[in-house]
Amino acid sequence: MLHPYSKDQPYAMKRPRPATLLPLLFALPLPAATVQAQPRPGDDAAYRVVINHEEQYSIWPADRDPAMGWKTVGEPCKIEACHDFIEEVWTDMRPLSLRRQMSEMDMPADRARYQVVINHEEQYSLRLADQEMEGRWRPTGEECSLKACQAYIEEVWTDMRPLSLRKKQ
Repeated sequence: MLHPYSKDQPYAMKRPRPATLLPLLFALPLPAATVQAQPRPGDDAAYRVVINHEEQYSIWPADRDPAMGWKTVGEPCKIEACHDFIEEVWTDMRPLSLRRQMSEMDMPADRARYQVVINHEEQYSLRLADQEMEGRWRPTGEECSLKACQAYIEEVWTDMRPLSLRKKQ
């Protein structure tokens, strides 16, 4: 359902901010979540916002080509500007395929039961609780409401960069 995986896969992230900003990620007419990569002091590196076929956003170093399945959005900029852009445009963190599936089923987003899942690059996403697990995704806990799942992701997802990129620094 989601995207192919590679060791260079960008972090399909949600922008984080302080946990006090609980107008979380994902679906509904809720403000987009706040998960952000943590730049080091004096980090003047340029980054790009990237998007995949599931309309999930991530941040990728500007000096590297995006991983397969991802395309760049906009021009290189500071990491904070990337987060601000994602905060503005990513208002529903559910993968596109899940949004379409729920629309076809005429299922309101706030009435469904969800589960937070994570992959090998420590990317978080949502899936319907009764949906079969795919690929390298594994559950992080029990079923929850959309708001509870979003709150969990906002609390734990503090660096949007893929694990493989974080390990290199």
